[in-house]
Order: sequence, then C-alpha cells, then structure tokens
Amino acid sequence: MTAPSVPPLRSRRRIWIAAGSVSGIIAATTMVAAVGLGEEEPRKTRNTGISGKAAAPRITLPKVDWKLSWRDEFNGRGKPSSAWTALTGNGVRGWGHQARQYYVPEASRQNGRGQLVIAARKTPASSKLKCWNGRCGYTSGRIQTIGKFEQRYGRFAVRAKLPTGSGMWPAFWMQKRGKPYGEIDVVEISGKYPKLVQGFAHANRRVGAGHLKLRKPVSAEYHTYGVDWTPWRIVWWMDGKPYAQMKAYKGWPFDKPFYLILNLQVGNNWPGKPDRTTRFPAYMSVDWVRVYRA
Repeated sequence: MTAPSVPPLRSRRRIWIAAGSVSGIIAATTMVAAVGLGEEEPRKTRNTGISGKAAAPRITLPKVDWKLSWRDEFNGRGKPSSAWTALTGNGVRGWGHQARQYYVPEASRQNGRGQLVIAARKTPASSKLKCWNGRCGYTSGRIQTIGKFEQRYGRFAVRAKLPTGSGMWPAFWMQKRGKPYGEIDVVEISGKYPKLVQGFAHANRRVGAGHLKLRKPVSAEYHTYGVDWTPWRIVWWMDGKPYAQMKAYKGWPFDKPFYLILNLQVGNNWPGKPDRTTRFPAYMSVDWVRVYRA
C-alpha cells in the first residue's frame, strides 16, 4: 500500500516514522531498528542506513503483566475530579504553539453520562480575552495531573472520540518535570487529516513518531489509544494493535515519572487555522483514562 500523506513533523531531529493501516504496516526507517518479537532486553542493532521505503519491522506489545494503578472513569457531573487541575489562559505565545484558544476551566466538564467533554467554542465579538496575537477567537480546555499523579513506565490508555476539522488539535499526552525535556504524545490528531492517528515522543533535538491511517475519520466513533512504556522502548497502539515504536537510546529522558494531560487546542501551523468548514462547538469526548504498572 502507499503511505498516506502526513503533516510535517515539528522541527526536531527525526528518529523514525511508521505508517500503515489496521490490517498492515509500512515503515520508513532512518535510524532505529525495531526490537525482535517479544524481546524486552536491549540488544545491539546495526544501523543499516536505509532510507525511503523498507520492509515493515514487526512491532509487538511488550510481554508484561499489567496491573491497574490509576484511573478516572468520569462518572461524575460538572467539573473534573480533584485528580486534575484545569489551566487558564493562552500561555506564552500561545503555549509555545501560537495557539488561538484561551483555556477556561468551564470548557472541561463531566456530562453525568460517564464522559468528560472538552468543548472548543468561538468567542463572541464582545469577548475581551487576550491571546498572543490579539483578541482570542476561541475558548477550550486543558486539564493535567501535575503534582497529583505521575508515573514512570507503564501502560497509559484513553478511550475517546476526537474531533476533526481544520484547526482542531485534540491530544492525550504526558510530560516530565525538569530537564532534560521529555514528552510522550499517546495520541494527537491534526484535524485536517481526519483519518490519521499520530503518536510522538519528544526529547531535546530528537523526536520519535508514528502514524496509522484509518478507513473512517477518528470522529466517527470511540477508539482506545495507548502506549506501553518500558525501560527499553515505547510502543504506540490503537484498539490493541501496535503501529509504531521507539527504542531506548543513550541519554534518553524517558526514565522519570510523567504526568497526564488532556486538551483540545485550536490552531497553529500544524493543524492549521480553523476555516469555514470547521464546526463549532467542537467536542473531545473522553470515556476514561487508565494507567497500569508492570
């Protein structure tokens, strides 16, 4: 099959990209080879220097007996549980992304039917909310567990229905505190690519990434998105099917506890600006978030 057209990665050094469908995977390998079937101990691999299309490495989930360590089923009503902190504002230069929304706590609510809903809305012309580029045209929500729950290694999963459309950027992701920088994006969607599931791992001057092409837009139904993170690799999966991985390397920052983030960003040069086809309000509906330990 032909690899789908994908949005450009953010300007950091690329480690490797995998692309495929639920029924098959095509990989383009630039630096890191996939680990062997069921292998969790590190082993030396040879840099083949392959560029362009290559035979797909067989990606498997780690053979780990996972035990539930933390969860939020969103069975309440109103504001999120005390496990989360809601952010307010537009950050420094749009949270570093030139984002066009202003985060407000009331945009993230439990609906009383078992879901957390993050809503992105247009602001009225009378709004005085200020963004980095002037009056904020949108409000949305971001909640996180920093200082309340953090974990090193494990299975991190979310069941959600994600919005699409130009300018929509829903995500479930994790960050570590302090330096060196580390970020694991369990799932994020550039709304102008509605059938493309993407996962990333960011570190200083490095990025690992993978994507999965679906037959239907992600907004059509709920899916379960996750990563299995061990000392030796990070594996991205959707509905139990692995589609990308990143192997540990010398000095990688993915060896400290990370906290969880749910947010719906509006706009920047990656998902693009909302246009006349983008529907508002836009809703990111989260059924649950669950975390497991080995």
